[in-house]
Amino acid sequence: MSGRRSRDKGARTERAIVRLLQGQGIAATKISRAWCPGADLHVPILGVDRAVEVKCRAAGFRKLYDWLQDRDVLIVNADRQEPLVVLRMSLAAMIARAGSDYTNPNEGAA
Repeated sequence: MSGRRSRDKGARTERAIVRLLQGQGIAATKISRAWCPGADLHVPILGVDRAVEVKCRAAGFRKLYDWLQDRDVLIVNADRQEPLVVLRMSLAAMIARAGSDYTNPNEGAA
């Protein structure tokens, strides 16, 4: 895929994810611009605005989908790296929504 089509596909995917999260009641916002480095989205989770990177490939993540078949969560780990957690967007939205209702018991403590 050439530059413009690739950029447009990424932007469409980012907008679709924002709409999905907003439909779940999560205040996600798209922030990326093609000419600016940085995160693609901001999503508030546990009271903190999290930077989210979005990647979209035609078949580049097929193995991850294969490993997630009939599973809820996938944890992958490379040598000398922190493990990564991979889960379906529907479960991630449920977790984020539950987290938005979370109140930190240490807030307000002196």
